[in-house]
Amino acid sequence: MKAKTKFILISGITLILIFAIGFFTFDKIKSNENINQVADVLDFLEPQNNAPAIENKITTILFVGDIMLTRGVGNSVNKNFGADFNRLFENLPELKDADILFGNLEGDVSDEGNNVGSKYSFRMEPKVLPALKDAGFDILNFANNHSGDWNVKAFEDTLKGLNDSGISTIGADFNREEATTPAIIEKNGIKFGFLGFSDVGPNWLKVGENSSGILLAGDESLDEIIKNAKTKCDVLIVSFHFGEEYKLIHNARQETLAKMAIDNGADMIIGHHPHVMEDIEEYKGKPIVYSLGNFIFDQYFSEDTMKGMLFSATFNGKDLESTDKKIIKLSRKFQPEGIFAEE
Repeated sequence: MKAKTKFILISGITLILIFAIGFFTFDKIKSNENINQVADVLDFLEPQNNAPAIENKITTILFVGDIMLTRGVGNSVNKNFGADFNRLFENLPELKDADILFGNLEGDVSDEGNNVGSKYSFRMEPKVLPALKDAGFDILNFANNHSGDWNVKAFEDTLKGLNDSGISTIGADFNREEATTPAIIEKNGIKFGFLGFSDVGPNWLKVGENSSGILLAGDESLDEIIKNAKTKCDVLIVSFHFGEEYKLIHNARQETLAKMAIDNGADMIIGHHPHVMEDIEEYKGKPIVYSLGNFIFDQYFSEDTMKGMLFSATFNGKDLESTDKKIIKLSRKFQPEGIFAEE
């Protein structure tokens, strides 16, 4: 290492400090006053050990599952909560404490479009958007089998409404370039990137180069999309709408997709679609949450569908420091009752 020299001229004194060697010489010392000035300079230059240490800041991301605020849920809000969707979230103030809150939006939010004919077609009222924002949601996956329930017009209106509400969207956009670009939320100097894919269609709504739609997990360029996304962020979280409904254990297809994503740069996999919680595993030190289950849904026919997972990930800088799993239970009014320890 080369010696660094610094020259300071003070009242007729030439002070030469050679830090790497550690000695100094005095020239033209004329008085005690001059010597005192030199001493003051040395005190000033002495390393300060009381400076605060620079620490990485903690970022907490919370993940919840399927959100469907129409049908039985909508009827319950109108009957029990004065048509105020904000009331659904009144027992979950902890959600607002998250630096980033993620969920899966199961259906369109619009007053436009036409029903494509499915027995289970979901279209939520536009007033649910400010309620979701007020609840703390920062980002929603919209690549799922209900994205096209009310055709392209409602699909595009949903994208616009989410954007206008200040909620980021993944897995769906107005063209392929935008859909394959990760949504990035920067917290504490770290870029957290998110991508979303559906493995259960609808295939007819596949995003095109110049047409709106969703990203499919069967995309021939899936590995490249993930690799490219990783170059744009510090932490990459990939969301998959995959698996079999009401199964408590993941299947081989889910495992293949999740591990492929991690092999290509993903730092965490978050899954949804089965409507029940599935197992969690670790691959190459990266967590795979196969299914978060339901967050708010009207599937009252089983205990497993009336609860869901609250998965939390705590980062120190860009390093995953810890994860935790809690349970959110739904009342018969389809309102979350609170957050509970894992059973």
